[in-house]
Amino acid sequence: MEKYVPKSAVGAEVRYMAVSAHKDDVEMLALDGVCKGYASGGFAAAVLTDGGQCPRSEAYASVNDEDMAELRTAEQKRAAEVGRYEALWLFERTSAEVKRAANEAAHPLTLALAEVFRGCPRLDVLYLHNPFDRHPTHVAACLVALKAMNMLKDEEKPRKIYGCEVWRDLDWLADGDKVVMDVSGSDELASRLMGCFVSQNSVKRYDVASAARRASNATFYQSHEGDEATALVYGVDLTELAYGGDVAAFVARKIENFREDLHVSPNGLR
Repeated sequence: MEKYVPKSAVGAEVRYMAVSAHKDDVEMLALDGVCKGYASGGFAAAVLTDGGQCPRSEAYASVNDEDMAELRTAEQKRAAEVGRYEALWLFERTSAEVKRAANEAAHPLTLALAEVFRGCPRLDVLYLHNPFDRHPTHVAACLVALKAMNMLKDEEKPRKIYGCEVWRDLDWLADGDKVVMDVSGSDELASRLMGCFVSQNSVKRYDVASAARRASNATFYQSHEGDEATALVYGVDLTELAYGGDVAAFVARKIENFREDLHVSPNGLR
């Protein structure tokens, strides 16, 4: 593991942190935290995988996995500089190892992440992937972070933990289950952050798609009101899962809430 401190860091206490599976996930799922820490500091991030086995465009087809991982590390460090992160922890594990850690009680990765959390106690917000995500490594990263959280004393745990959108949006959640993060006015910063990941944008336009999702969320947020925001990120509150909550039961409950939120029932229109 490498702890990288950007030159742009201001030395503020870390109040907001993200844990992501891949290099470039942080800048999508935790834009709210990046924005909150941008002016006066306080945001940090941890990335679990090395990213060496990522999809490649033709321009990177001849780059081997080891060199690709180094290239992506350099991109993530540039994003940390642009975003003025206080620190960036790079665990450089494989996706397979993250998935193993998600299924083990005390994997070394989970123990190491718990130590990072202990160094940043009582965060205002921890941003994670959400357990409904379509990408199995994203779900595994979420589970590893929650396991690490459960190793902490209660007084060390964040005030809030949000599972956020990447490879499945959260527009479908019942409105009462949505955490709505207004990141209006962040377009220029978000563009600069995502622009750091040249190797990924060359094969998948995450920079364009993530901006479009935020704009879409803002427009479709309310059907009977005019737009009050220009960019929204959706999350789901996972805080209870840091105190021994069952993830499968949590997921089932949110899906049941969605079913209850539908306009059509067995008896017709609600």
